[in-house]
Parts: sequence; structure tokens; C-alpha cells
Amino acid sequence: MKRDTVNYFAVGIFVLAVLFAFFVLMYFVTGSTGPADHYTVRYNNVHGLKFGTGVFYEGYKVGQIEAIEPTPAEAGMEYVITVSITRDWKIPADSVAKVVASGLIAAVQIDIDAGTSEQAISPGGEINGQEQQDLFAVINEAAGEFQTLSRDGIVPVLVNLNKRIDELSAEGISFRREQLGPLVDTFNKRLNEDLMADAQSVLAKLDHSVQQMNKILGPENQQHIEKFLIHLDDGALNLGGLISRIELTRVQMGETLAALKHLVGDNSEQVGTSVENASLSMQQMHDALKTVNEHLGTILYNVEGSARQLHEFSQSVRDNPARIIRGTQ
Repeated sequence: MKRDTVNYFAVGIFVLAVLFAFFVLMYFVTGSTGPADHYTVRYNNVHGLKFGTGVFYEGYKVGQIEAIEPTPAEAGMEYVITVSITRDWKIPADSVAKVVASGLIAAVQIDIDAGTSEQAISPGGEINGQEQQDLFAVINEAAGEFQTLSRDGIVPVLVNLNKRIDELSAEGISFRREQLGPLVDTFNKRLNEDLMADAQSVLAKLDHSVQQMNKILGPENQQHIEKFLIHLDDGALNLGGLISRIELTRVQMGETLAALKHLVGDNSEQVGTSVENASLSMQQMHDALKTVNEHLGTILYNVEGSARQLHEFSQSVRDNPARIIRGTQ
């Protein structure tokens, strides 16, 4: 009997210890690890939030949700959430309590985004709340907007574009059939009938001109041209000799006039009236010769220039006989 009592007592002690450990574990799991201050947060949607949901401050767990109380409001139903946060934890007045999820399938939680205000929220005060954006709702909304855009915007544009492409294709085919085809045929006909005939005529004329040029510049004509140039050169040389002889004649005429004047002076007494007449004639001749002498320099200069130009012309023709036919630019 005593043995059974000891066994029951040991079992009872073990069960109480397990229950105590369970409650201690739940106490730590729920976050109630010590004295806490209570704050309130207002949300329009508390999807995923419940008692015991963790409250984090910049990623560090500082408390949990203690209660959720629905409250009627002007815009609809609001939910006042009471959270417990570690006592004496300073929360700036402009902090925001956001409902977030650490992953796509992770449970939601409240994360307090610390503000920059130097004034802290007093215990029992209200923290600004911000609901979580439902990812699937956003995706559905975006899909709906895309469907609307596709139905009302893209599809009509594609239809109009397809219609316009068909019109342009028809216009292009019509232009090629009605305008471009006849134009190409006309151009081909013009090229084959008129332009080719003109080109052949021009080529024939060019060939004839080349043959005539070859005849003109043949060996026999080249010899004649060379002889002509030689005669031109000889003529230039003879003209130079003529100029020299004219100059010598002018000097001799001056000497003759001087001697004749001396002779007339010596025979003035014997000649009488005849000499006076002869003197008058000589004076007239002297005036005439003087006039000739005054203009003889210009005449000789022009003759000398002409001879030089003729010599240069003969030299240039000798260097390039084709100039007699083609000339220069």
C-alpha cells in the first residue's frame, strides 16, 4: 500500500512539473516576459492579426497583441488593437505601426517603424497604424486594369493598325500595278529605243572624229607640220635681220644728210639760187626723215615684238603640233 502511494505521488509531481513547464513555455512564447505598457493601434483591416501576434520595433520583438475590438466609424468599421510593449520602451510620437509579413507565406506581424520625433508616446496612447497591402488583391487589381487596358486600348489600336496596314498594302499594290509598272515599261522602252540609238550615234561620231584626228596627226602630216614650223622659225630669223638692216640704213641716211649739209655750206657762194632751192628741198627732206626717225623706234619695237611672238608660237607648235587643230583653252 505504501508503495502505491509513493508511485502516485511521483506521478503527480511529474505532471505538475510538466504543466508548470508548459505554462512557462507559453508565457515566453507569447512574449509576456515581464512588465509591459499598453498602447492602441487602429486599422480598417485586421486580416491575419490575432491575439498573441508579435509586435516588433525596427525588427526587434517588444510585445504582442492583447486584444482586438471592433468599433463603428464614419467610413465603416474600425478595429482597435491593444498591444503590450515592454515597459519604459520609448516610442517616438511620429512612429508608424505597419502590418507586414516577412515572407510570401509567412504570418503577418506588426512592425513599428521608429520616427524621428523627440517626444515619446505615453503609455496608453495611440500609435499611428498602416494596414498591409494584400499582394493578391494588388495582383488582381493590376490584372483587371491590364485586362481593361488590353480590351479598351491595345486591342482597338491593333485593329486600327491592322486595318491601316491592309490599306497601305492595297495602295502599294495599286500603285505598283497602275503607276509604277507603266512607268518602268515606258522607261525601259525609252532606254532601249531612243537612248540606245542616240548613244550609238554619239559613239559612231566619236569614232569618226578619232579616225580623222589620227589621219591629221599621221606621219606625213607631222612631217609637213615640222617643215612649216621650220619655215616659221626661218622667217622669224629673216625678220630679225631685216630689222638690223633697217637700223643700219637709218644710220647711213643720217650720215648722208650731214655730209650733204656740209657740202651745201661749202658751195653756197657758187650755187646761188639753186643751192637755196636745194636747201629748201633738203630741209623738207630733213623734216620728213625726222618724222620717220621719230616713228621708226615704235615701228621697230612693234616689229621686234611680232617677231618674238612668232618665234614663241613656232616653238609652242613644235612642242605640241595638235594645237593647230584643237587650239588652247
